Amino acid sequence: MSENLDSRYFIVLDKDKIIFFCLNSKNKILFKQNYDFINYNPVNSYLALENFLNENLIKIEKDLNVFIRKIFIIVDLENTLIADLSLRHYFQKEKNNQHTINDLLNLLKNQFAKYSNDQKIIHMVISKFLIDGKESDLSSINENFENLTLEVQFECLKDHTVIALKKILSKYQISLEKIISANFLKKFSQNRTSDIIYSANKIINGELKNEVISVKKKPKNTGFFENFFHLFG
Repeated sequence: MSENLDSRYFIVLDKDKIIFFCLNSKNKILFKQNYDFINYNPVNSYLALENFLNENLIKIEKDLNVFIRKIFIIVDLENTLIADLSLRHYFQKEKNNQHTINDLLNLLKNQFAKYSNDQKIIHMVISKFLIDGKESDLSSINENFENLTLEVQFECLKDHTVIALKKILSKYQISLEKIISANFLKKFSQNRTSDIIYSANKIINGELKNEVISVKKKPKNTGFFENFFHLFG
């Protein structure tokens, strides 16, 4: 067996079930397996995930003829937090460009993190983009204007939830690539689980409009912001 870098592996962690998916590079579901459990609570969902991996991982790897080393988890749990934050910026001498927008997004993210340090941001989405008081889109960022307003929505999980999921996967030499919210995905798809998987793959590819994707790279001017962001308009 080898590590297949062309396929992606997803686990949907729901309130009463776990679903494993393998999606190939052509966006086709190659494999699916369900695992049901009862008496939901957050602890039970962690135990269910571990039981699922104990009972099924080796067989799944044999069926797919691969070693699974990276997994994306889609969570449909009750302990997610959704919060909105906005910022208005008046331009003076600086040029209106994407770097300015990136800096403002970082400012919003850092302000949110400052007062929510027990939360892990899993989605950050531009919900509204106003130029001189008029709603616009990201294609206008290189135009001249006096002020802009950014409204951003954050979706988060408790830090201890993320730590618990990483710890469980690490027992099987699997890294947690990304956590994705099922509620967030349902905005872009039908309620069918297969549609949610396809939408999750679009998020990973950076194809969903207005989601802010973090790039783990230090800026040249340190001390103000921790990350740069790409915008997908």
